[in-house]
Amino acid sequence: MANLNVILVGPPGAGKTSVGKALAARLGWPFVDVDTLIATRAGKPIPAIFAEDGEAAFRGYEQEQIALVAARGGHVIAPGGGALLNAVNRATLERGGVLLCLRARPEVLLSRVAGSDRPLLQGDPAARLAALLAERAPLYDSIVEQVDTSDLKVAAVADLIAGRLAARDLRITAPGFEHTVALGYGLLGDLTPLLADRGLGRPAALVCDDVVAAQPWLRAVDAPRVIVPTGEQHKTLDTIRLMYERFLELGLDRGSLVVAVGGGVVGDMTGFAAATFMRGVRWVNVPTTLLAMVDASLGGKTGVDLPQGKNLVGAFHPPSLIVSDPLTLNTLPEAERRAGLAEAIKHGVIADPELWRQYVERPMLGGVDQLERAIAVKVQVVSEDPYERGRRATLNLGHTIGHGVESASGYRLRHGEAIAVGLVAEARLAVALGLAEAGLGEALGGVLARAGLPVAAPGLDPEDVRLAMSSDKKKTGGRLKFALPAAIGDVRWGIEVPDALLAAELRHLTQP
Repeated sequence: MANLNVILVGPPGAGKTSVGKALAARLGWPFVDVDTLIATRAGKPIPAIFAEDGEAAFRGYEQEQIALVAARGGHVIAPGGGALLNAVNRATLERGGVLLCLRARPEVLLSRVAGSDRPLLQGDPAARLAALLAERAPLYDSIVEQVDTSDLKVAAVADLIAGRLAARDLRITAPGFEHTVALGYGLLGDLTPLLADRGLGRPAALVCDDVVAAQPWLRAVDAPRVIVPTGEQHKTLDTIRLMYERFLELGLDRGSLVVAVGGGVVGDMTGFAAATFMRGVRWVNVPTTLLAMVDASLGGKTGVDLPQGKNLVGAFHPPSLIVSDPLTLNTLPEAERRAGLAEAIKHGVIADPELWRQYVERPMLGGVDQLERAIAVKVQVVSEDPYERGRRATLNLGHTIGHGVESASGYRLRHGEAIAVGLVAEARLAVALGLAEAGLGEALGGVLARAGLPVAAPGLDPEDVRLAMSSDKKKTGGRLKFALPAAIGDVRWGIEVPDALLAAELRHLTQP
């Protein structure tokens, strides 16, 4: 964490300065108030800058000082309340720091700022504060780490934040199938010493795609690169052959360690290559997408696609360690973040009604604690059934139809987008079979839609979807087996769906 900054954002009165000082003392880091830096740079107090030079001048000073302080590590930073309305400022701070939004009820905020000389609250403080909160709500809502300071003392808020910043381990502990998930902010920047501390040694090869290869944060990992093309369409045996050749060029042997850094495609391929190169070498998975963190990286499944379907060739080969650093999610396009939410929401439906409730209230990624809950569902299920002989089949919820939709779209739909469609369709099948109460499909569709995910696939040919489903691995005796939700927290598996009912649902989800 020494290379990180912690950035506290929020409305006036939320406690950025007081909490920032307490947190800095707890961590042993310096505290930086950007407004103080601006006043020093301008040679006058903030109110005077606004009165004499205008807000535009103040924002110019602000951007300058944020660029300077963000380049340091190990600081607690309190920028001004509106600093992150500037996209440049936000990107600068997120590049090497954890953003936390401090909030409080409006009446609490007003009581805390009463009598202050804050320029943006002059005149009628109550009216000005209400307008400011309304204007900045989209900004505050967009920050994943949220802390309500209304009823907490400063020290308690500092303790809460320090807890979220602390790395934690989650373990899959099935006999012969043990592996650990290290989850925490800034772990990727410390990956080499982390691997050494865990007795894994230095990586002999780092596998990533060409998008991840261009990320500045990857420079922290010193290892020879094996760069594969980006996209599901390249998750093939041909790409695996190229990986083998590169491993041989680098002189890998059975004692070597391979590290995968990227999304689910890179992790699946690297794991399969590691399982089969010289009959098996150790590997570490570093997922950098939300979907990979909560799902694809977990459980030891590896594999590649065939033209007939997804993941038809593969092996169980658990990584020696999974390292999930939520900071990498800051670099994802918004569509990729949304796609990953489909798997996280699915985990709430399978086994965590409280996680589901959180997504009903706020259908977006909610910080490291929520990420841990989503991961924990799969960790628990895989620990109980590592080789998919029973309950692990519940993790296929949404995937039987979802994989068919993904394939029929020619992979134009992202995996998470296709799974969102599959979740809603399979919930409707559960209702039609009398397994679930009416309205479950609509409830699930409402949460997914508010998260920005599709709930139908208009324009696809239902016959193409059904044909793609025919190659699905989840078959017994030639018959498709579904995992279907009976209720939130209760998913049944091994269910057959009558052909006529399935055909009707596929027509429904593909209709224009």
